[in-house]
Amino acid sequence: MPQPPIVMFGYSEASMLMRQKKGPQVKAIISIHGLHEYAVDAPGVWRRLTLRFDDVDVPDPNDALGMYRSWVHRKWAAEIGRPMTPPSREDAEAIIDFARSIRDMEGTLLCHCHAGISRSPAAALLCLAAWTGAGREKHCVEQIMQNRPAAVPHLGLIAFGDTLLGRQGSL
Repeated sequence: MPQPPIVMFGYSEASMLMRQKKGPQVKAIISIHGLHEYAVDAPGVWRRLTLRFDDVDVPDPNDALGMYRSWVHRKWAAEIGRPMTPPSREDAEAIIDFARSIRDMEGTLLCHCHAGISRSPAAALLCLAAWTGAGREKHCVEQIMQNRPAAVPHLGLIAFGDTLLGRQGSL
Protein backbone atom coordinates (compact mmCIF):
# COMPACT_ATOMS: atom_id res chain seq x y z
CA MET A 1 0.00 0.00 0.00
CA PRO A 2 1.27 3.50 -0.72
CA GLN A 3 2.43 5.64 2.16
CA PRO A 4 3.91 9.12 2.48
CA PRO A 5 7.68 9.44 2.13
CA ILE A 6 9.46 10.24 5.39
CA VAL A 7 12.49 12.42 6.08
CA MET A 8 14.23 12.56 9.46
CA PHE A 9 16.32 15.56 10.44
CA GLY A 10 17.71 17.49 13.33
CA TYR A 11 16.45 20.98 14.07
CA SER A 12 18.92 22.85 11.81
CA GLU A 13 18.46 20.53 8.84
CA ALA A 14 14.69 20.60 9.23
CA SER A 15 14.69 24.41 9.38
CA MET A 16 16.73 24.60 6.19
CA LEU A 17 14.42 22.12 4.47
CA MET A 18 11.36 24.20 5.38
CA ARG A 19 12.97 27.34 3.90
CA GLN A 20 13.79 25.72 0.53
CA LYS A 21 11.71 26.61 -2.48
CA LYS A 22 12.41 23.21 -4.07
CA GLY A 23 12.54 19.81 -2.47
CA PRO A 24 10.04 17.55 -0.81
CA GLN A 25 6.56 18.96 -0.26
CA VAL A 26 6.30 18.63 3.53
CA LYS A 27 2.63 18.26 4.42
CA ALA A 28 2.98 16.85 7.95
CA ILE A 29 5.50 17.18 10.78
CA ILE A 30 6.27 15.24 13.91
CA SER A 31 8.26 17.67 16.02
CA ILE A 32 9.93 16.27 19.14
CA HIS A 33 11.79 18.53 21.51
CA GLY A 34 12.63 18.84 25.16
CA LEU A 35 12.18 21.87 27.37
CA HIS A 36 15.41 23.50 26.16
CA GLU A 37 15.03 22.64 22.46
CA TYR A 38 13.00 24.15 19.65
CA ALA A 39 10.35 23.13 17.16
CA VAL A 40 10.77 23.97 13.49
CA ASP A 41 8.79 26.91 12.16
CA ALA A 42 6.56 25.48 9.44
CA PRO A 43 3.81 27.79 8.22
CA GLY A 44 1.32 26.19 5.90
CA VAL A 45 1.99 22.60 6.95
CA TRP A 46 -1.18 20.54 6.70
CA ARG A 47 -0.80 18.51 9.94
CA ARG A 48 1.55 18.74 12.91
CA LEU A 49 2.20 16.65 16.01
CA THR A 50 4.37 18.27 18.68
CA LEU A 51 5.73 16.13 21.49
CA ARG A 52 7.83 17.29 24.44
CA PHE A 53 10.32 14.79 25.79
CA ASP A 54 14.09 14.53 25.97
CA ASP A 55 16.57 12.05 24.58
CA VAL A 56 16.90 10.14 27.85
CA ASP A 57 16.43 6.47 28.62
CA VAL A 58 13.12 5.06 29.76
CA PRO A 59 13.83 3.30 33.07
CA ASP A 60 13.06 -0.43 33.12
CA PRO A 61 11.11 -1.24 36.32
CA ASN A 62 12.63 -4.76 36.27
CA ASP A 63 16.18 -3.36 36.46
CA ALA A 64 16.82 -2.03 39.98
CA LEU A 65 20.27 -0.67 39.12
CA GLY A 66 18.94 0.98 35.97
CA MET A 67 16.05 2.52 37.92
CA TYR A 68 18.51 3.92 40.47
CA ARG A 69 20.82 5.25 37.74
CA SER A 70 17.84 6.90 36.03
CA TRP A 71 16.68 8.46 39.30
CA VAL A 72 20.18 9.85 39.99
CA HIS A 73 20.42 11.28 36.47
CA ARG A 74 16.98 12.92 36.66
CA LYS A 75 17.74 14.31 40.14
CA TRP A 76 21.05 15.77 38.97
CA ALA A 77 19.44 17.27 35.85
CA ALA A 78 16.70 18.90 37.96
CA GLU A 79 19.27 20.31 40.39
CA ILE A 80 21.16 22.07 37.60
CA GLY A 81 17.95 23.45 36.11
CA ARG A 82 17.66 21.07 33.17
CA PRO A 83 14.94 18.60 34.07
CA MET A 84 14.82 15.72 31.61
CA THR A 85 11.64 13.94 30.62
CA PRO A 86 11.76 10.48 28.99
CA PRO A 87 9.22 9.49 26.34
CA SER A 88 6.04 7.84 27.52
CA ARG A 89 3.59 5.29 26.26
CA GLU A 90 1.26 8.20 25.46
CA ASP A 91 3.93 9.73 23.20
CA ALA A 92 4.22 6.48 21.22
CA GLU A 93 0.43 6.23 21.04
CA ALA A 94 0.20 9.81 19.73
CA ILE A 95 2.78 9.02 17.00
CA ILE A 96 0.94 5.87 15.93
CA ASP A 97 -2.44 7.65 15.87
CA PHE A 98 -0.93 10.55 13.91
CA ALA A 99 0.66 8.14 11.42
CA ARG A 100 -2.64 6.41 10.84
CA SER A 101 -4.40 9.74 10.32
CA ILE A 102 -1.99 10.86 7.57
CA ARG A 103 -1.41 7.53 5.84
CA ASP A 104 -3.20 8.58 2.64
CA MET A 105 -1.90 12.14 2.45
CA GLU A 106 -0.08 13.49 -0.58
CA GLY A 107 3.28 14.88 0.46
CA THR A 108 6.19 14.16 2.76
CA LEU A 109 6.24 13.55 6.52
CA LEU A 110 9.08 15.36 8.30
CA CYS A 111 10.14 13.90 11.65
CA HIS A 112 12.52 16.15 13.54
CA CYS A 113 14.16 16.35 16.93
CA HIS A 114 17.26 18.18 18.13
CA ALA A 115 19.89 16.12 16.30
CA GLY A 116 17.84 13.79 14.09
CA ILE A 117 19.60 10.72 15.45
CA SER A 118 17.41 9.12 18.12
CA ARG A 119 13.91 10.46 18.70
CA SER A 120 12.92 11.37 15.13
CA PRO A 121 14.12 8.05 13.63
CA ALA A 122 12.18 6.23 16.36
CA ALA A 123 9.05 8.24 15.47
CA ALA A 124 9.59 7.49 11.77
CA LEU A 125 10.01 3.78 12.54
CA LEU A 126 6.73 3.73 14.46
CA CYS A 127 5.01 5.45 11.54
CA LEU A 128 6.36 2.91 9.06
CA ALA A 129 5.42 0.01 11.34
CA ALA A 130 1.88 1.37 11.71
CA TRP A 131 1.56 1.72 7.93
CA THR A 132 3.10 -1.58 6.82
CA GLY A 133 1.66 -3.99 9.38
CA ALA A 134 3.09 -6.99 11.21
CA GLY A 135 5.85 -9.01 9.58
CA ARG A 136 7.47 -5.98 7.89
CA GLU A 137 9.57 -4.78 10.83
CA LYS A 138 12.93 -5.60 9.22
CA HIS A 139 11.91 -3.68 6.09
CA CYS A 140 10.92 -0.68 8.23
CA VAL A 141 14.26 -0.66 10.05
CA GLU A 142 16.11 -0.98 6.71
CA GLN A 143 14.21 2.05 5.36
CA ILE A 144 15.17 4.11 8.41
CA MET A 145 18.84 3.13 8.10
CA GLN A 146 18.86 3.79 4.36
CA ASN A 147 17.42 7.28 4.85
CA ARG A 148 19.41 8.15 7.99
CA PRO A 149 22.52 5.93 8.26
CA ALA A 150 23.63 7.51 11.56
CA ALA A 151 20.26 6.78 13.19
CA VAL A 152 20.11 5.10 16.57
CA PRO A 153 16.34 5.03 17.20
CA HIS A 154 15.33 5.66 20.80
CA LEU A 155 14.82 2.19 22.29
CA GLY A 156 12.35 3.28 24.96
CA LEU A 157 10.03 4.91 22.44
CA ILE A 158 10.34 1.89 20.14
CA ALA A 159 9.51 -0.47 23.02
CA PHE A 160 6.31 1.46 23.79
CA GLY A 161 5.34 1.39 20.11
CA ASP A 162 6.16 -2.30 19.81
CA THR A 163 3.77 -3.04 22.66
CA LEU A 164 1.01 -0.79 21.31
CA LEU A 165 1.28 -2.33 17.83
CA GLY A 166 1.34 -5.87 19.26
CA ARG A 167 4.69 -6.74 17.66
CA GLN A 168 5.96 -8.82 20.59
CA GLY A 169 9.50 -7.43 20.50
CA SER A 170 10.01 -7.57 16.72
CA LEU A 171 10.58 -3.82 16.41
